[in-house]
Amino acid sequence: MVWFIIGVSVLALVVLALVLTILRFNQLSMARSLCDEAKRQLLVELRGRHALVPAYIGTLQQITTQDLSSIELALASAERAPFGHRGAAAESALTRAVDDAAQIPSQVSGKAIVTESTLAMETNPREELDTTIALLHGQLKVLTERILAGARIYNTNVDLYHRQRERALSRLFQNVFRAREPFTAPEPEEQSGAQDQAGPVES
Repeated sequence: MVWFIIGVSVLALVVLALVLTILRFNQLSMARSLCDEAKRQLLVELRGRHALVPAYIGTLQQITTQDLSSIELALASAERAPFGHRGAAAESALTRAVDDAAQIPSQVSGKAIVTESTLAMETNPREELDTTIALLHGQLKVLTERILAGARIYNTNVDLYHRQRERALSRLFQNVFRAREPFTAPEPEEQSGAQDQAGPVES
């Protein structure tokens, strides 16, 4: 009778451990899925902004001879940067470049742009271009807000997922449920530290 009780107790413990392990696996799987879905939605917003910036640059080029290479380089860097800290830093640089370029219309003198295609326009072509630039910048601002919101959701899910991974039972699945990199720009201290490790740049 004693051995029967011991056997039932051991079996109950094994079943309990198995159930807890399965529950932990499912929780990790759900947490990882939430991270991946949030990343997918964030990438959609990022690509949407990347696709709109060239039209913004092209319209600006019609009203100014100023060098727009800074925003072009910022876009190229954002498109090439890997997802994670470097990607977030590149997107922040692109946001600054877009906002800086929005000041160009107010800096440019109000000269009329005369071409064969604009001679027939009843309204001032410069005013139409300014309006187009303002509308494009407004759309980019909306996308930027969506990107910031998407990044917050993604980073929150990553934080919750990593907390799940740190629990005792979760360590059994460390190789299955790998960590996800947050989408946050590195702190200034981290950037300066990385530059110090890289050493001086040769000219």
